[in-house]
Amino acid sequence: MRKTRLAAFLVLAFFAALLSGTEAAFAAYPEKPIEWVIWASPGGGSDIFVRNMARLMEPYVSQPFVPVNKSGGGGAVGMAYTASKPADGHTILAVTTNFVLTPALGRSPKGPADFDMIARVAVETNVVAVSTDAPYKTWEEFVAYAKQKGGVSWGTFGVGTSDHVASAKLSKLSGIKSRFVPFEGGADSLASLMGGHIDVLTNNPSELTEQIAAGQVRLLGSFSAERWDAFPEVPTFKELGYDVVVPTWRGVVAPKGTPKEALDYLAAALEKVVAQEGFQKYLAENQLEAAYLNSTDFALFVAEQDLFYKRELKELGLIKEKK
Repeated sequence: MRKTRLAAFLVLAFFAALLSGTEAAFAAYPEKPIEWVIWASPGGGSDIFVRNMARLMEPYVSQPFVPVNKSGGGGAVGMAYTASKPADGHTILAVTTNFVLTPALGRSPKGPADFDMIARVAVETNVVAVSTDAPYKTWEEFVAYAKQKGGVSWGTFGVGTSDHVASAKLSKLSGIKSRFVPFEGGADSLASLMGGHIDVLTNNPSELTEQIAAGQVRLLGSFSAERWDAFPEVPTFKELGYDVVVPTWRGVVAPKGTPKEALDYLAAALEKVVAQEGFQKYLAENQLEAAYLNSTDFALFVAEQDLFYKRELKELGLIKEKK
């Protein structure tokens, strides 16, 4: 009997030590600086956004962040690099809507399935803009003009981008014929709009702030679910009767298999930053809105976005069913 009790005691002691060691390991996280991968070039909007986030998270994280730029391929380079790193919570990746778009278009071998979600932090919207010299002042007037003309030229930022998907869906639901013109950057697209070379442009409102203030550009509608705080007078296409809600978003992910404790630790720090008045002011100044989702909810959101964009891209003929 004594031997049996002794054996049982030793087994319990072993597992207690094992659990204690595990808890201690997680309690020590992070053990070293955290590499924060940015899939954009230095100095751009996405790069500045992440570096601001990293700075604001410093009071809540016991190790510093080390931003690393891995640009190229619409996020493909950053995804490949991050997915190759150890899943120990010491490498994270800032993502946008391209997190689902680039893999769906076959431009990246890595995608959402190769990562664990940490948190979504913000959303933004695209808007449909026209020149104030144009004869139409509302979306309804534009639709009537487009049908009478027999079609319009519509500027977007590339093929298969979120703004292209949103524009094509809206064009179809509105019953107008559109020739989509892809642009590399905001300056070229704005010059074409102002010069009358295209009829309409889908863009992020942050790219249009100066032109709106100068009275050169008019916004006909937004692809957000609700009216945008920065432009409360601009209707959403949803309220105009079109089932087109296509937000763009920003979040943070980690290599697949990262311990849940690490994910929760970083998510909690991000939540505190998103709640800060200073950060929300920064978002508003850049036409973004705080929209925090924890790891679980962000994973569900990404899954929904993945299905949505794959469906829409198939309708556009940009991806085909695998046989």
